[in-house]
Amino acid sequence: MNAAAPLDRLTAAHAELAPRLAGGPSWTRRRRQALERLLARGLPERRDENWRYLDHARLGAFSPGPAAAGDLPAWPALPLPGTRRVTLVDGRYEPALSDAPETGVQVEDLAALLSRDPEAALALLRAPGDDADDRYALVADAFAADGVLIRVAAGAAPAAPVCLTHLASAAAPGTHHARLSIALGPGAKLTLVERFSAAGPAAALGNLAAELSLGRGATLVHVRLHEHGAAAAQVETWVARQEAGSRYEQYLFATGGVILRSNLRLALAGEAAECRLLGLFAVDGERQADLHTVVTHDAAATRTEQECRGIARDRGRGAFNGRIVVRPAARGADASQSSRNLLLSPLAEINARPQLEIHTDDVRCRHGATVGSLDEAQLFYLRSRGLDAAAAGALLTWAFCADLIGRLPLPELRAAMQARFAAALPDRALLAGSA
Repeated sequence: MNAAAPLDRLTAAHAELAPRLAGGPSWTRRRRQALERLLARGLPERRDENWRYLDHARLGAFSPGPAAAGDLPAWPALPLPGTRRVTLVDGRYEPALSDAPETGVQVEDLAALLSRDPEAALALLRAPGDDADDRYALVADAFAADGVLIRVAAGAAPAAPVCLTHLASAAAPGTHHARLSIALGPGAKLTLVERFSAAGPAAALGNLAAELSLGRGATLVHVRLHEHGAAAAQVETWVARQEAGSRYEQYLFATGGVILRSNLRLALAGEAAECRLLGLFAVDGERQADLHTVVTHDAAATRTEQECRGIARDRGRGAFNGRIVVRPAARGADASQSSRNLLLSPLAEINARPQLEIHTDDVRCRHGATVGSLDEAQLFYLRSRGLDAAAAGALLTWAFCADLIGRLPLPELRAAMQARFAAALPDRALLAGSA
C-alpha cells in the first residue's frame, strides 16, 4: 500500500470534520498543530523499530471517517455487583448508559467540558509530542472531541469498582477517537475495569489517547478486557506517571478483535513507586495482538513486575516488546520482566523482545523470554496417565492461561476470564470441566 494514502485520507477527513468539532479557537489550533506534526513525522511503519511487527496495511485500510451510530443492543454486564458504569459509545460519553459516581469520584464528560470551558480541558489533557510512539495519539488529538476525565479525590477509596466501557456500535465502517484522563489524588484507591467491545459486525477502528496520574501513596487496580468482534480493531496510547509510594496494577486480557496495538509509557517518578503489569492474549485466524511497553525507573527503591503470555494458532500473530529503563537516580530498583508464549500451529507467530537498560549499580534486574510449542515431556507424562493427545494438549494450554488469570484479584471477574479464555482455545469442549 502507498504509505501516503492513509495520511491523505486522514487530511481529507480532518478538513471535513474539524469545523464541526467542539472547543473553540484554542482547540482548533491544537488540532491543526497535531495534524501538522503527524504529517511531518508520518504514521508508523515497519521501518520503525517499535512498530515492526504490526500489520500496517490492514490497519491503514480502516476508513478514517466516523461511522454512523447504530442501535445498541442490551449489553451483558460484568459479574461485579455494585459496579458504577462509565460508558463511551463510538468515543462519546453516554450518560444514559452510565451511573452516578460514588462520593470522592468525579466523572467529567469531555465534550461538555470543551463546550463549557475549553481552556480548562486544554490544561487537563496532555498534548502528544514528538515521541515516535505518540503518532496515533496525535491522530486522536487532531480528531477527538469526546471522552471522559475521571478524578479520585485525595484519600478517597470508593468501595465499588468503576467499569469503563468503550463500545463501538459498528453499524458501518469507520474510526472513532477518544481521549481519556485518569488521576488519583494522594492516598486515593480505585479499582477500574476497562472493557473494549463492538456491538455490530462492521470494520470499526477505535483510537484511544489516554493519560494516567497516581499521586503519592495512591493505588490503582486496572483490569483491561479487549473483547472486540471479529472485524473491529483498537489502537491505544497510554502515558502514565506514578509519584512516591504509589502502586499500579494492570491486568490486560485480549481475546477479540482483528488487531490490537497497545502502547504504554510509564514513569516510576517517585521513590518506592511500584507497578505490576500482567498480560495475556490469544490470537487465531489472522488476528494480531501487539503489546509495547516502556517503564522508566526514575527514583530510588522503585519496583516493576512484568509478565506477558501469548497463545497463537492458525495464522494468528502476537508481539510483546517491553523495555525497562533504570535511570542513574534509581538506586535499589527491582525489576523483573518475562514473556512466555505458545505456538499451537505451524503458521502462527509470536515475537518477544524483553529489554533491560540499566544506568546504575545497586539494582536487582532480570528478564527472559520463551516462544515454542507445548512441552513434549509434559505431553508424554499426561498421555502415560491415560489422556489422549487432544486432552493432554488442551489441559497444558489451559494451565498456561489459568496460572496468570488466577492472579486477578477480583474473584467474580476471574471466573469470567477463565470461561472466556477456555472458549477461545482449541479443543474447548475438553475444557468444560476445567474452567
